[in-house]
Amino acid sequence: MNTNISIRVPKEVATPAEFAEWEGVSRGSVYQRVHHGKLAKYMKPKRNKKDRTVIYYLKYKHDQICESLGHANFEMVVG
Repeated sequence: MNTNISIRVPKEVATPAEFAEWEGVSRGSVYQRVHHGKLAKYMKPKRNKKDRTVIYYLKYKHDQICESLGHANFEMVVG
């Protein structure tokens, strides 16, 4: 049985404030997840200490949906 599933995400990358808004959590809890390493594999590496924190939101949602569905047979739409 082939079923087309498409998921729409606002942007490919997000700031912690945008991530918090889209996930429905506070900004402090996002920074806490970053600090404890729960979002480590979804973060863009910094070149300087002054660079902003950027989270790959598309990759985060892809992994989250793959885990919940048990397969990767779906399409992600950005925008």
